[in-house]
Amino acid sequence: MIDKTITYRLIGAGIMVLSAAIVLPLVLDGERPAELDVQVQVTSPPNFPVIDIAPVQPVDSLPVNGQKRLAESESSRSEDLDTADIQLIPVPKPATDVKRLVRDEPQVSTTKVEPAAERWTVQIATFKSKDNTFRLVEKLKAANYDAYSVTTNSLYKVYVGPEFKRSTSEKMREDIKKTFKLNGIVIKYLVN
Repeated sequence: MIDKTITYRLIGAGIMVLSAAIVLPLVLDGERPAELDVQVQVTSPPNFPVIDIAPVQPVDSLPVNGQKRLAESESSRSEDLDTADIQLIPVPKPATDVKRLVRDEPQVSTTKVEPAAERWTVQIATFKSKDNTFRLVEKLKAANYDAYSVTTNSLYKVYVGPEFKRSTSEKMREDIKKTFKLNGIVIKYLVN
């Protein structure tokens, strides 16, 4: 005898096959959508000019002893060339100083890079809402503070500063605490 769970599964599979046999022809037997009847026209490719490339010069026309033999290469190509027009062109000598061509030691810069001076900023508040952040920044700017906001991990942080002296930032924090009743913290300013 067949187990009840297997019987129920077989009955369920049969119902699914029957419903698919009834529903799929109704769904798939429709008219073609009008947006699929679009004619696509491909333009003809652009006409590029055909460029004739001159043949490679023979080995005989390469520089020998600092001069180029134009007479031999030109006379072999054209018979009507006048030999009075042929000139020998000097070719510059290659560099013989191997030390100039090979760098034995890597170049090291001797200029000292001064570390940037520490700057301090006051973190006033952290919000989840961008609107609250915008309103607080506008209030602080209206009171002549250099306020800005930074978004980190979907949180909006409001800062005032930066200043070169920590004491100036702490004084600014106290002023904001008196004026706006907001407790801030003084932190190092990080350029990101």
